Amino acid sequence: MQELSNLIARQPICNKQLKVKAFELLYRMQMTSEGGPLLDNPDGATIDVLLAAFNDLCIEDVVGDKLAFINFTSNIILKQIPPISHKQLVIELLEDQEITPQLLKAIARLRQKGYKIALDDFCLTKETISLIEYADIIKIDVLDTPPEAWANYIPKLKDKGITLLAEKVETQEMFEKCCELGFDLFQGYFFAKPKIIAGKRISNNELSILTLIAKLNVEDIDIDDITNTIIRDPNLTYNLLRTINSGLFGLSKEIDSIKHAITMLGLRKLKKWIGLLALTTLENKPQLLIVFAMIRAKMCEILGQKTTDREYADDYFTVGLLSLMDAFVNLNMDVLLEKISLPQKMESALLGYEGDMGKVLRCVINYQNGNWDSKEKISILDNKNIEADDITQAYLDSVRWAESNKHL
Repeated sequence: MQELSNLIARQPICNKQLKVKAFELLYRMQMTSEGGPLLDNPDGATIDVLLAAFNDLCIEDVVGDKLAFINFTSNIILKQIPPISHKQLVIELLEDQEITPQLLKAIARLRQKGYKIALDDFCLTKETISLIEYADIIKIDVLDTPPEAWANYIPKLKDKGITLLAEKVETQEMFEKCCELGFDLFQGYFFAKPKIIAGKRISNNELSILTLIAKLNVEDIDIDDITNTIIRDPNLTYNLLRTINSGLFGLSKEIDSIKHAITMLGLRKLKKWIGLLALTTLENKPQLLIVFAMIRAKMCEILGQKTTDREYADDYFTVGLLSLMDAFVNLNMDVLLEKISLPQKMESALLGYEGDMGKVLRCVINYQNGNWDSKEKISILDNKNIEADDITQAYLDSVRWAESNKHL
């Protein structure tokens, strides 16, 4: 396996309205050719993430104008961090650090300089209670500890001006429970997982969108059928024409019909945009999920261009998009795919990560989620055309692309 460079991923932190307020930047451990850790050093991990986000890359490209949470060890805090602006950095003290008077003084100095301090995976003990007066944000692992256990403490902490962040929120139900208890911020995969409802039937709107995406991916595409399917959805028709005429495609004259758009641009070029915009017509889905899907789809497309299937890179985009469709319609993926007919290679990629398309999809999902804790997960692709740096660049390019196009 190739030697991997320093890579980072980001995980969104959102408020009760599911608006992104910050990102935690996650360290991606380097690995040796034998599959073992090249750097298993928390101090080194902190420095690598800081250098990658604020030096090698542009922090605005990584998190936009949002805050960046980065894990810090007590050693790094005591030695003083590199001269990085406090405006976007949140210093997140790791939970397993020894609490000493020297550490508390160092944290106090950082707060005086304007840095925000977050306590990671906080547990209330006689040792950690002294940290509370130095904290701006307290993160509580609600997967490990029932959030109800904090019900009596939350009002007292909020009275001190502390922001409560629920991390590892895995389900919609847990998110709603944490909202009721008074948590302010949320982190986890709940927005990207389906809320399974027993006996749920797929709505006509959801079914029409799934059917449209399936029709776009058959070998013999019926242009008239596609056109008629689109124009039956006024919102989709409007959004598609608005996007086409936005300047994104560099057209010299305005396109006023779906048929005209297909004739001028070709269905293959339009296919990914039709699939993406179709998702935006679904009701009650947060912008956060749409942007998450856009990043995944674009990253799949960019890496797909480097495989032997490069001619079909737009199919990789569609697979990336469909990999989150279960969260959009709240159905398990296997149930969802029973309702539409997709090419076999797409189904195999979505259900079992098979083929080049499946390997790219698994790579992108692991990178996006920061799952780098085993050789299997960190294994990129058995493809000599894709280097580790290609994956980092694909991720950053996808983030920029999604942020610039999220309002289309």
